[in-house]
Amino acid sequence: MSDFEGFYRDHVQLVHGLALARPGAMEQAEDLTQDTFLRAWQHFALLSAADPVTRRAWLVRTLRNLMVDAWRRRGRETAESLERPDPGPEAAERAELRVDLQRALSELGERDQEMVVLRYLDDRNSREIAAIVGVPEGTVRRRLAECRKLLAQQLSAWAPRRTPG
Repeated sequence: MSDFEGFYRDHVQLVHGLALARPGAMEQAEDLTQDTFLRAWQHFALLSAADPVTRRAWLVRTLRNLMVDAWRRRGRETAESLERPDPGPEAAERAELRVDLQRALSELGERDQEMVVLRYLDDRNSREIAAIVGVPEGTVRRRLAECRKLLAQQLSAWAPRRTPG
């Protein structure tokens, strides 16, 4: 495996998760992730010499810049180019859930979003997350618990109904 492949595998879930968590980026998350790693590949000589925290910061900053560019382009698009056929009720319900999840995640602070993505999309433990974001492990556990509570409240409409039994 090449150095870039390892770099990609180590960071793709973080970048994609952050792209999904940003307002207005749901449909573009895959494109933004791909564009972020294309730029990383173009600058990999510099990135490969950087420490892990600097690499992660570069990816997040590049993703953020790409999102701003996409937002500006969208502002110039016409409503006609955005029309799509009706995908049906099941797809619509999944889309509604994604929108609600995106909205709930966007209510979190940037560092909290990052910790949630690292934990639940990248499957990192609190010790690994603490090393990545540069906060104590106890702080990570506390912030994740607070984020879970907030997300559960905001997504309570999607909770399965329990029947008495």
